[in-house]
This record gives sequence, structure tokens and C-alpha cells, in this order.
Amino acid sequence: MTRVRGLALALFAALSVVLALTAAGASTPALAGPAPAASPAGAPVVLVGAAGLAWTDIDEVNTPALHRLAAEGAVASMTVRGVRSRSCAVDGWLTLSAGRRAADVPGPCRLPGAVTDGVVPHWADYLARARADGYGAQPGTLAQRLGQAGTCVAAVGAGAAVAAADPSGRVRTTEGDPTPTCSVLLVDAGPLPTEPAARTEALRALDTLVAGYAGRPDTRLVVAGVGDGASPIVPRAVVVRGLGPGVLTSASTRQPGLVQLQDLTATLLDWAGADLEGLTGRPVTVVPGSADIPVAERIAARTGFEIRAATLRALSPQVTAWLAAAYALWCALVALVVARGRPADRLPRPLRVLGVAVAVVPVATFVANLVPWWHAGHPAVAFTAVLAVVTALVTALALAVGRRHRLGALLVVATLTVLVLVGDVLTGSGLQLASVFGQNPVVGGRFYGIGNTSYALYGMATVAVVGLVATSRRLPRGRALAAAAALGLVLAAVEGHPSYGADFGGPPGLVLGALVVLALTWGLRLTPVRVGAAVGAVGLVTAGVAVLDWLRPPGSRTHLGEFVQTVLDGGLDNVLGRKLAQNLDNLDSPPLLTITVATVVVGVVLWRVRHRPARPASLVLRGCAVMGLVGFAINDSGLVIPAFIALSLLPLVLADRSRDPAPPPG
Repeated sequence: MTRVRGLALALFAALSVVLALTAAGASTPALAGPAPAASPAGAPVVLVGAAGLAWTDIDEVNTPALHRLAAEGAVASMTVRGVRSRSCAVDGWLTLSAGRRAADVPGPCRLPGAVTDGVVPHWADYLARARADGYGAQPGTLAQRLGQAGTCVAAVGAGAAVAAADPSGRVRTTEGDPTPTCSVLLVDAGPLPTEPAARTEALRALDTLVAGYAGRPDTRLVVAGVGDGASPIVPRAVVVRGLGPGVLTSASTRQPGLVQLQDLTATLLDWAGADLEGLTGRPVTVVPGSADIPVAERIAARTGFEIRAATLRALSPQVTAWLAAAYALWCALVALVVARGRPADRLPRPLRVLGVAVAVVPVATFVANLVPWWHAGHPAVAFTAVLAVVTALVTALALAVGRRHRLGALLVVATLTVLVLVGDVLTGSGLQLASVFGQNPVVGGRFYGIGNTSYALYGMATVAVVGLVATSRRLPRGRALAAAAALGLVLAAVEGHPSYGADFGGPPGLVLGALVVLALTWGLRLTPVRVGAAVGAVGLVTAGVAVLDWLRPPGSRTHLGEFVQTVLDGGLDNVLGRKLAQNLDNLDSPPLLTITVATVVVGVVLWRVRHRPARPASLVLRGCAVMGLVGFAINDSGLVIPAFIALSLLPLVLADRSRDPAPPPG
């Protein structure tokens, strides 16, 4: 085991040096992105919205004008998620109006009503829903801030009128041309139908409409799928002419080729020189160098991203359910075997294989995205096959190492998990984006960094590796502890850094879990004074990082700085209420409840038979228990964290065969 631990220590020492050099060379935050391209001052702006528009709709046959526009302008996929999972057409227009997530009243989607006497119907309903949702949305923000900047916005169509209305619901309508006093025009092309023939006809009509506005070279033109409407839920298409050709991004997503609907609000306001304070979107920009990408490749990339996102959105519930069922089966079999008198560290080989495979699946879903399975003819089948192969390979490696070294399976999986997730956040979070247990671009909760499920895996792996290094027999105890502490600090810094992991709620639990491991390894007693001092110090450091992020310009802040601004604006109660509601919603998740109940059952059985794992495993279990408890308390969707810590840790600990006789040579 000492040779394996020495190799792990060397690998992570090298990783620490790389991270230090990266941080030292980063003079500007990665999320700041390129500056917006210059546009003609005072040029009129037209935004044409069609709920349901996707990149699979755009081709040279049915939408030639849109296809040409994609060649001349900049393109991206767009997240349109509002308050509910399906963004109705009116939800999209309301979100564009507020610059934050907004929606119509609960119930089936209803189309926007026609403007009467210059007032948008149902406006009072929209305002009441915005107040109740807790996202801080204020419909009418777009028109209000454009007016404060000396311009105004006019609308064509009922949906566009919703986005162009002022805070009182009053709106200026027109026949289709920006007026001298209103240089911003919003045009509702209507939601696209789902029936193939009707959709083709609607797309041709949309293309004709776009062609008319595209013929005005002095006009900055935006065409976007503002909402899902009745169409399948996927990222929507957006094309912008006025920033030059290429691929779009924004500081809110930090992903080339992906923006949010709220980013269009920020972009319209930015073009007018208006205030962007309090918006969740950021102005869209063109990715440097992307102008050289042929339009066919740009559209193919966006179509592939839609397929990847849609496939994983459909598969994620199934993968999660089957994983929870497999884990529950493993727990039940372990409980049965142990209750019959077999030692927990001598489980039958098939049971150990099943447990390790279950623990490997979550990280394998990220590794699977290294293979472009979404280009296959049957992407769901291709993804399943790639996931199975990766899981089998890692499981075989973990079991092979585990046969010869104490906690070798845990070491292999933990090391792989840390390397995969650290490498991913350093390179833009591409593996986690549109993955089973990572960031879902359709949901749009986050687009970069480390989310809740990833945090559970990353935190477990970090605490495990810290514990294994701290108890290494290759180094004197003092040096081993120093190396483990340095490693833990580096990995916690990566997880919480605004330009990498960007996780406000993660570092406190991770650091406290690692401190428990280090303290117990050193032989310190966890007295109330020491525990209180550690919690206070971690809290102060976390708050300090958030404040430093808040001190940056509004356009460069991450959600850490935005949280500070929300507190200053008096919105803390809304945030806490929403987080509590999300935690309560998790109680209705059968997979999470299955994992939790199964963990409790096997834990009770192991406690009743007085199973005492080896010291390194015991330390890791205690540290991860602290991390899971803290993560559950301060994160939204917090039940995910202890559940996935248990799922990825217990099978690896019980796979340890360190007391078995050494295998024969050869």
C-alpha cells in the first residue's frame, strides 16, 4: 500500500504545482470573457422570437434566410428554463421582460392575450406570480431601463407585448418598423406547432419574416427560440447579427455556444447603455477565433449539443433509478450476509464486484462524455454502451488494486474522481455540462463549476485521499499530515474558487470533513471549543471569498457575489425559502429515498454486529459523515449530498480485503 500511496502523493503534489502556477498566471477571472464587439451607435435593434425554435429546425431548404443569418452572425444554444420545467411561450417573454426567471400563473400553458387600450392583459397575474416565485423577477424591467437610458421598446404581436411592457403593463405597439424614438423592436412570430407539416409551414413563415428584417444592413438582428411552447424541451436556437460571425457565449454560462434567455435582456440593455444591475443574465459575446468555423460546423455542433442534452435529459431519471435500485440490492444483500455471521470485510466476491461497480457509475457518467456518443445513429444506446464499458474498466482496475493493497479500490476510484473533476473545472466544465449527474443545460441551474451531486463525489474523494495520505506509512507522521493538509487545502480552493469550482456551499463541509480526518490522525480530541473554532474559521473564510467576488464588477461576479448582493438587497428570505422548498421536494424523489433508506438499513446492521473498519477507513467515514451533514444543511437539494456520499463510499470501504492472505506470487 505504501508504494501506491507514494504514487498518489506524487501525482497530487504535481497537481498542486500545476494549480498554483495556473492561479498565479490568471490575471483576470476566466468568467469575465471577451469584451462585446462594437456595434454602430444608435443602430436599431430587432428581436424576433419564436417559442420552440431549435437548431434541428434550421436548414437551407425550409429556412434559407435563417441559415444565411447563421453564417453572417453568431450562434448559440439557449437555455430558456423559467420557473417551471416547460417554459411556455408567455414564460419566455416574461423572462425576457424581467431579466430573471418568470412565468405565467400555474396550470396549462396559455397564449398571451391581445393588447387592449395599450395594456397587456393578465398583467396583474404576472406580477403576483413573480412575487410568489421568489426569483426576484420584476416584469417590465426591460422597458423601464431602456426608458431610463433614453430609448424605448415597441412590440409586434401579443407575446412581444408582454416583454415590451413597462412595470404597469402599458406597452407601445407598432406595425413592424422601429420608430425614431423606439430603436428596439420585439416581434412575436408565434410558437411553433409540433405537427410536422404545420411546423414546416410555420418555419417558412418565420423565415420570410426574418428575411425582411435581415435585408436592413443597419439593423442589429436577434432571432431566438423564446421558450419551449409545445415543442420537446431542448436548448433553443439563437442567432445574433451585430457582433460579427462566430459562436456566442456569456459570463453567466462561461460555455462557448451556450447562453441563457436572460442574457438577451442584458444584451439589449447593454446595447442601449442601460443599467444591468440585478439581472441574472450577462451580455452575449463572441468566442474569440470562432469566426473561422464554417457555418455548417457551427450548426452541426449546436444540433449535436441539442441531441446530447435531450438524450441525457431522457436517460438521467432512468440511470438514477437503476443505480438506486442496484445500490439498494447491494445494501440488502450485505445486510443479509452480515446478519448471518459473515464478517463485513470478507464479503463474497460477486457482492464486492456489484458494490464497486455501483460506486463507479457516477464518475463514469462524466468520463463517458469524453466519447462523442451523441453523433451515433442511436445516441441513447451509444451512451449506455460507453457508460457500461467505462464502468467495467474502472471496476476491474479498482478490484485488481484492492486485492493487493489495503483500501486499494477506494484509492483508485477516489483518485480518478478527483482528477476527472479537477481537470474538468480547469478546462471549462465540459464533461459535467449535459451529463447525468452534472449540469443540465435544460434546467439551467448552473453551467460551470461543481454542482451538488458532483460535490458529493468530489468531497468524498477528497476526504478519502486526504485520509489515505495522512495515514501513509511511507512518510513520517508529521510530513504525511502536512502533505495531506496541503492537498486538502488545494482541492478545497479549487472547489470554491469563483473561476473553477465556483461552489459557495461546498468548501465549508469539505474543509471540516478533512479537518476531522487530520485531527483524529494526529490524535486530537474534538472538544466543543475546537469544533466551534474550526466552524467559525471556515465560515469567515467562506464569507470572505464571497465578499471578494462581490467586490468585482457586476458583470464579472459569480453566484457567490450575487448571493452577497441578494442579501444586501433584502432577498435572503426568498433564497432561504426556495432552498428549503427544494430540500422538501427531494423527499418526493424515490431514488434519493431509496438510497437513504438502504444506507440506514446497512448501517444499522453493521452497528449491531459491531463492525469496526480499519483505521484509515474509519477516519474517512467520519470525515465524510461530517461533510455530508454540513453539505445537507447549507446546500439546496441537500439530500443529494449525503445520499451520493454513501453510495460512492460504503461499497468501496466494504470491498477492502486487507485481512485476506496475500495472493500467491504470479
